[in-house]
Amino acid sequence: MPELPADPELRLLLAEARGAEHSNEWREAACVYLDAVETHPESAELALRAANALWLSDQPEEALVLYQRASFLASESPAPLMGVGNCLRDLNRFEAADRAFRASRTLLDSPEVACNHASLLIGLEAYDEAFALAERRFELPGAGPSPNGGVAAVLAGAALLRVRSEQGLGDGLQYLRWIPSLQHHAASRGQSVVLEVEQTLVALLQEGLAWLPTPPAVRTRPEGSTGDGVVSLLSLPAVLGGAPCPQPPGPDGRGTYLRGLGGAAADPGDGDGRRPRIGLTWASGRKLSTGFTLREYRKRSLPAPALQRLVEGVVALGAEPVLLQQGEDREMALPLKPLVADEIEPHGDLLATARVLATTDLLITVDTAMAHLAGAMGHPAWVLLPFSADPRWLRERDDSPWYPSLRLFRQRPERDWSPVVEAVLLALTQRFRRR
Repeated sequence: MPELPADPELRLLLAEARGAEHSNEWREAACVYLDAVETHPESAELALRAANALWLSDQPEEALVLYQRASFLASESPAPLMGVGNCLRDLNRFEAADRAFRASRTLLDSPEVACNHASLLIGLEAYDEAFALAERRFELPGAGPSPNGGVAAVLAGAALLRVRSEQGLGDGLQYLRWIPSLQHHAASRGQSVVLEVEQTLVALLQEGLAWLPTPPAVRTRPEGSTGDGVVSLLSLPAVLGGAPCPQPPGPDGRGTYLRGLGGAAADPGDGDGRRPRIGLTWASGRKLSTGFTLREYRKRSLPAPALQRLVEGVVALGAEPVLLQQGEDREMALPLKPLVADEIEPHGDLLATARVLATTDLLITVDTAMAHLAGAMGHPAWVLLPFSADPRWLRERDDSPWYPSLRLFRQRPERDWSPVVEAVLLALTQRFRRR
């Protein structure tokens, strides 16, 4: 990428933009960079910085224009093409995003571009290529070492298979679907499996995987690097295959692989005279340390007015709200407490949460770990998705091949939550008419 112009006024603008970046104020940073781009339209580096700030402030349409300009000005650089791919993915133009990522990797096949491409390929249901490419994440700075000899070598040769969770709780819950297949594989070779996970998952998995003929030992994940003989839970599909549903469906036909955590409450159409219980989760994982995690938290979480409308609408339909939100975002519901019938303990683990979830007739949640927990349990859940949803949820569909018990409600291009909440309340109305 060409160097920045030597301009005293530009240096002042860049200092202001960097200050905004350090404060995670990406809209402010984008405005400053756009001023710089206006005075230096020939600079590919300024166009790229402005595009990055626009993308991190969740403005992919505007960012796309500048990524394309940077790519034209610096045609040998792979970075603008990766940005083009990310924007096109956010705009649900997956096929065009695929072409952009491949073009970027032709210039420089970096692990960062490969990992972004892998995520996109999940949305195109190109699972084999996606999972193989995702293994490039171990090449990223700060990543733990990949197993010596690769995952396949460890699974084939180790007497003890140590499988460790790697990223967020949602990813861990989703990829647990490969544990039954792994257990079958290990039993045929006389191997034992130890599952190392976050503390909040330990009791949940000890109980939820007890149905397996030979359940894995489950213990708290140690700190530090993976080490010899340890494989990532997220690496299992690269070897075992079978996405999106490698294990046979559960006895209820819902693809359940976490079992015995309490049966779902009777359907509100059963005519037992009770008020249906509706579980609610309104905020995604509160990770605010980087621009990307802040962006994901903001775009996936409901604002306070949308939450208020949802809770009041649920009550108006004769149902009982059950609050399942964890973390600091529980406070958003404090003004609505008089309307609430039940809630989880603030500091309970996921087993306690799962038991409360199992008492509800339906979960309404944003894209967070609760959606994956309900799907893994085969519990009915409606998931509210932003317009630029994670590719794992595919496009335009209102169902998920990963989780048969889930129904999806999506934002339109305007990125407004109000129509999504109204669609949910209308669907609830239709559901309750069976009573």
